[in-house]
Amino acid sequence: MNELIEAIRAAVAEGATAEQKSVGAQACRTILTALDTEAGKPLAVPNAPNPHPLTQLDPGQALDLLIAKLSAGLPKEEPPATASSAATVARDRGLRIAFVTPPPKIARASRRRR
Repeated sequence: MNELIEAIRAAVAEGATAEQKSVGAQACRTILTALDTEAGKPLAVPNAPNPHPLTQLDPGQALDLLIAKLSAGLPKEEPPATASSAATVARDRGLRIAFVTPPPKIARASRRRR
């Protein structure tokens, strides 16, 4: 708040530049907006972007919308995969899993006692 008041003081001082006057006018608008806003309501700052409509949703509703959107993108003709059908598909496709040997353990150097 003090920065806004100092900007206004600089703007109304004798010999203020056009930039100082512009900053002072913006500071006046900011204070006026804060004074006009009802308690508990968000500030309507001039030239600020509007909040996204999804910010008003609670997380549960947002997840429901996301699940519905993703479900709509699934193909309609295929039934949901089950564990047995997934194993059959893997067997038919010739699923191959490469077994990797873990690296050997490196022996720690013994610490000398002094």
